[in-house]
Amino acid sequence: MKQRETKRRRKGRREWKIEIPNDVMEEIVKRLPVRSIMRFQAVSKHWESMIKTRDFGARHMAHQRSKDPKLMFVSYGQYHIRFEQRDMETTSIEESLCLKIEEIKGAIAISECCDGLVCFYGLTDAPPVPVPFISFTMFGFGKDNVTGRYKIVWLYNIYPATLNKKKKTRCEVFDLEERRWRFVTTRPLDHHQILSNQRPPCANGLLYWLTGDEQGYPSTQTKLIVFDIHTEMFQVTSTPPFITTDASGDKIGLCNLDGRLCISELKGDRKQEFWWRVEECNKWERIFSVDLNSTSSWFGGITSQPLTPLAISRDNNKVVLSLTYQESLVDFDLDPDSTVYHLYYSGYYGLAVPYFPSLSLVHATF
Repeated sequence: MKQRETKRRRKGRREWKIEIPNDVMEEIVKRLPVRSIMRFQAVSKHWESMIKTRDFGARHMAHQRSKDPKLMFVSYGQYHIRFEQRDMETTSIEESLCLKIEEIKGAIAISECCDGLVCFYGLTDAPPVPVPFISFTMFGFGKDNVTGRYKIVWLYNIYPATLNKKKKTRCEVFDLEERRWRFVTTRPLDHHQILSNQRPPCANGLLYWLTGDEQGYPSTQTKLIVFDIHTEMFQVTSTPPFITTDASGDKIGLCNLDGRLCISELKGDRKQEFWWRVEECNKWERIFSVDLNSTSSWFGGITSQPLTPLAISRDNNKVVLSLTYQESLVDFDLDPDSTVYHLYYSGYYGLAVPYFPSLSLVHATF
């Protein structure tokens, strides 16, 4: 940092001009809230061009990920959708946005967050169509880690199967830069169908689904379907060894937790064990377990459905847990000796995702 005296004097006092090196300024700016960074674009053309670079966006996101995520709560009425960004520690509202849209005739679904972007879409009742028809499935949303492109992936079952009795699934991909849907091959999925009504998580450029039976219902022969967002190729693998061999698909949970693939199984004793993938050493690590007998009072007495961990708080060493279609969130102390559960939040309408504010839209070309 340099200081130099100017020739001008004002009321007998010297004026000093402080010059801050660009790299120091970038370190300062990347720590600011997104709204403040956006205003910095008006300072100069240099700042505008710097903020719009993917490198700066990546460093800003890395800094965001070093902290606890925000939680995005989504609620909707007949003609609007409301988004609320809440602080994870206090649950207080930091920002809110209400969008007026055309009439909502069905439910709303939401993807997991990817680089600060979230895909939400309507699930409407379609008119009757001739066979073949497709199963109800949710979209996957993720990023190609090689090209940086964002893609929406729709994998669904076909009923009845086509004449060759093998092709039972189809997949369509929407590249946000190409702005069009196109089919991709599902040949590795021959003889397999996906488990219906599951939200595929994305972790490290891969999307994941569980297989189901011939009708898309839970099966005791569950496999793991993996889709590489860059190569757009599928593979089918066995579930990890810590999953019971004949575990039913509706007792297995998949999600992205703190940037990693998290898999869990709800056992017969109502205990649910959670593991995540450690990519650095290509191993699975057990992170915690939950006793659903202790959480059921907040989830309508339900102990037969696996819980989903939304986010981990590094500051408080706690994890926030949710259950599909229930309006409460519960937090759990990750201390190995603790069995303490608390009501974290109530009345969130069933749509909540961990969220990192980002500059992704600044760099987008779609």
